[in-house]
Amino acid sequence: MKNKNIAAALDEFLGTVQKPARYVGGELNIIEKDEAEIRIALSYPDLYDVGMANNGIKILYGIANSMDSVACERVFSVAPDFEEGLRARDIPLYTLETFTPLSDLDMVGFNLSHELLYSNILQILDLGKIPLLREERGDSDPVVIAGGEAVSNPFPVSDFIDVFFVGDGEQGFPEMIEILLRCRREGITDRNEIIKKIGAVEGVLLSSDYDFRSIDAEVGEDGPPVVRKRVSPGNAVYPEKPLVPSIRITQERAVVEVSRGCFNLCKFCHAGYYNLPYRACSCEDVSAEVFKQIDSTGYDEVTLTALSGSDYKHLVELINVLLPSLTERGISVSLPSLKVDKNTLPLIELLSALRKTSLTFAVESASGEIRSISNKKVKTDDLMDIVQFVFARGWKVIKLYFMIGLPGCDQVDEADEIITLLKQILQAAGKRKKDIHVTVSPFIPKPHTPFQWVKQMPMEYFNDTVLRIKQGLPRTVKVKNHDVQSSFLEGLFARADSSMGRVILESYREGARLDSWSEYFRFDIWMRNIEKYLPQWSRYQDIRDRDKKCPWQVIETGGEKAVDAMVERKLDLEKYRQPENRYAGELDREKFEEALEKFELKYPTVQVIRLEFSKTGRARFIPHIDLMEVVKRALRISGASLAFTQGFSKREKLAAGYPVPLGLESESELFDVDLYEMLDKDGMVKLGMDLNRVLPEGISLVSVREKEDKKALMALVNMTDYEVTFEDRTLLELAAVNIEGKPEFLKKGKTKERMVSFDESVQSYKFNDNVLTVSLYTGTETSVRIDVLLSTVM
Repeated sequence: MKNKNIAAALDEFLGTVQKPARYVGGELNIIEKDEAEIRIALSYPDLYDVGMANNGIKILYGIANSMDSVACERVFSVAPDFEEGLRARDIPLYTLETFTPLSDLDMVGFNLSHELLYSNILQILDLGKIPLLREERGDSDPVVIAGGEAVSNPFPVSDFIDVFFVGDGEQGFPEMIEILLRCRREGITDRNEIIKKIGAVEGVLLSSDYDFRSIDAEVGEDGPPVVRKRVSPGNAVYPEKPLVPSIRITQERAVVEVSRGCFNLCKFCHAGYYNLPYRACSCEDVSAEVFKQIDSTGYDEVTLTALSGSDYKHLVELINVLLPSLTERGISVSLPSLKVDKNTLPLIELLSALRKTSLTFAVESASGEIRSISNKKVKTDDLMDIVQFVFARGWKVIKLYFMIGLPGCDQVDEADEIITLLKQILQAAGKRKKDIHVTVSPFIPKPHTPFQWVKQMPMEYFNDTVLRIKQGLPRTVKVKNHDVQSSFLEGLFARADSSMGRVILESYREGARLDSWSEYFRFDIWMRNIEKYLPQWSRYQDIRDRDKKCPWQVIETGGEKAVDAMVERKLDLEKYRQPENRYAGELDREKFEEALEKFELKYPTVQVIRLEFSKTGRARFIPHIDLMEVVKRALRISGASLAFTQGFSKREKLAAGYPVPLGLESESELFDVDLYEMLDKDGMVKLGMDLNRVLPEGISLVSVREKEDKKALMALVNMTDYEVTFEDRTLLELAAVNIEGKPEFLKKGKTKERMVSFDESVQSYKFNDNVLTVSLYTGTETSVRIDVLLSTVM
């Protein structure tokens, strides 16, 4: 049951913040439990747009909610405008499912994939009325846990986290929840006793067992070793129905894992070593999960994730199973971690037949010497051959990823090497129209890799190298770089100890948060506190002593032998050859071509239907452009015969009427949908029933009918009626007086502002008791929004 007090308080200001739908929940496949013995929250500590793209959160959310007597909910970081609104009204941060204040929960869990999330943890705890420092928490406060790849060195945030879980969470997370349940049933309320019991779970590290507060502290001085917990792919768990956000997020697609770990062993790759050993999922499990997710989410793209998708031995078999059926349905498949080499090019070409996207080449370094040192298996000659191949076959965009500052960079001119290589690529592309996008990132040494002891180059080096690259290339090559200052901070966090906690705490108190967002990042705050509380910070950037046992080495990942073996190893690139015939079997091109022909039957429109929706409650905060995607996904899940456009990027033919201003409920929002198969009246009734079963809370299908005229929706609607209910008599009287005076309205465009007259904007109005009914012209140069009218007259 939702906390009505918080819901009512939010109504006072939600309409004034950007993207209010971030903060209201109500998404498709949400799980809300009114009654539960224990209630916990999961968080990827970033804004909703990023947090809801995290697959780990969705998996753990499904696992926990499948347990009896457990309610698992979500919370994310908030933008400054929303934080200000909460603080001004003393509203505690709450969960999206039931609006439960965080301080009322039994557990709050954070998924930390990278170090720049640290200040966001404090924002969430602080706004949730939970003491920031673990030592200040009492028995009534929730247990605070954290997992994810960044906890391979947990000590920078150990002042704030009670329990760290090291490893794959599918098994460890429910074990910790079971302990919480047992403690509740046995009447155990002592917080320290509960945490100690959780500490018995394999892969758990308790912050209270360690006190690494000096750069000279070594493993063995205090605290037991912790073995990383691994889950075999056969034991991996996926949610029955993954959550589907109602607004756009950073990755809008179904996500299915094909393997964990990586055996390429590039020395800079933290994920590759931390997730050892390599574990592949079965083709049967992956394909079954793909179809299940598509049927329950309505996404039009599937991403098959792996650290190196090219090394998945069942890849051809999997593509043969998936691609024909998905292509026929208009659903594309992406493999973002697929190596672009001669073995995989036929696969890439086939996958891009439906929607041809860009290709990404992870070159890492333009220097063959640095690639040899880093064990990066990329040869320049192979790269040139591939570039010529892809441009000759119609790709217009390639993306190249470079890392600067890797070991060996002081022996070469990295800027010159990158410029030379990119000019070679331009020449290889010939006169064809092409776009080359380059991303340059500073190298960050990470724990548990062969480069964990090496120097991180200074910011001056990175800035100079990036500037020279940009100046040395023609404008046809678009170069962007990761922020050098945030990379410096991430590198410092990655190898720090518990003394970093004071820096994080004081920086947060001074305003640091959302550090991976350039518009919010405050490096001045961080640097001031680093200099003040960590004056020897430079020693964390250049450890050098390989015999030194660093604090993070209390964690045993299982990849230690590989790390030790690779430290001194150097790849002989001249002799290296890409493996031939990597995959068993051949691509079934004939079956794919048949599927593509069936898909092309969906181009002609044989019928257009008009859908009418209402949008109420929490759904009123869904923007119009996102509502269109909600409707599309619902139509896909319902199996509607959607007609597609032709051309470069094939999309369903769907048109919407004029948007309703954000935050207003609506009784009638119209969509015209093209179909490639006729629907009779019974079919329309069934479609309506199916749609209402798969729409998120607050959105309902009012009617479905065949479109009888040829007018576009935009041309059909020329007026919109609004009803405004006044609860305040004074405001009602003020509005009535001002409307009678027929004021002008300020109409703001993208580039200019101008005043428009009352009669040009308002067709009619009337008051009936405390209700104002007003009709506004729509789609004209002088039309104004209802919120503009109300702000003018009140």
